[in-house]
Amino acid sequence: MPLYTFIGDIHSAADDLTVLLADPEVAATRLIFLGDYIDGTAARYFGHATESAPLAPLKVLTMVRKRVREYGDVALLGNHDEFWLRTAHGDDNATATWVLNGGHRTWRKLGIYSSNPNHVRRALNGALLKPDTDFLAHLPLMWQHGRLLAMHAGVNWQYPLTQQTTTDLLWIRDDYYDDFTTGSHRWHRNLFNKVIITGHTPVQTLTGSHTGYLKMQADAQDVPRYLIDAGSRSGLFDGGICALTLTVDGEFVRAKRVIKGHRYDGQQIVTPAMLVDQAH
Repeated sequence: MPLYTFIGDIHSAADDLTVLLADPEVAATRLIFLGDYIDGTAARYFGHATESAPLAPLKVLTMVRKRVREYGDVALLGNHDEFWLRTAHGDDNATATWVLNGGHRTWRKLGIYSSNPNHVRRALNGALLKPDTDFLAHLPLMWQHGRLLAMHAGVNWQYPLTQQTTTDLLWIRDDYYDDFTTGSHRWHRNLFNKVIITGHTPVQTLTGSHTGYLKMQADAQDVPRYLIDAGSRSGLFDGGICALTLTVDGEFVRAKRVIKGHRYDGQQIVTPAMLVDQAH
């Protein structure tokens, strides 16, 4: 039976992605990347201390492009990736929003040292970066096969899959996760009868969990949804990349995540002490 591995938000962490793709169990499956290949913060905050981590958006894009080209894997578009595209198309509002979401840091890594929108646009359409711009421009917003359904952020439950908007697929959060009709917190029921896999929101910020992913169900009979943004380059001390492997029927096989170049079980709670010890 074929296996599918979903890889959450990478955010320029080429070092962690290299380790993840070198894992033979991950590499042997078909990969579905959930977007947000670029941007990110170089800091990792431990409360009492701060570490620096490298940002390499171009290297990440090169690695993802290679998997898509040579192995037939799938890469979906993320909201940060759309900043790049809309800026390349001359959308100054998107450029300004990109700045607020780490655009300046990314531009420097792309060899762009001006904040003038026209200069940035010309660089993204220039000879050096045009292949990456073209790659992002052809990425789909959604992927589905068998009982599996994936997109970057989530879906709007009020509309069928054929009527989902780009904004919802790339940006939705609370209305996708939560059922607000009850007085207490409860996951929204899955209305599409598909096992849905998304990124976009670090699991640590949603529930305080320090595992690599969240499984969301309204009750035991609800078709599960998985959130696999493990907070890569978000500043969180345990921020890393999660890889969730499922069967075509949506049955759980395994989960892994990479933090600071080390692989962990996706269900394992990683503590600050464990990560600090890696440096010694």
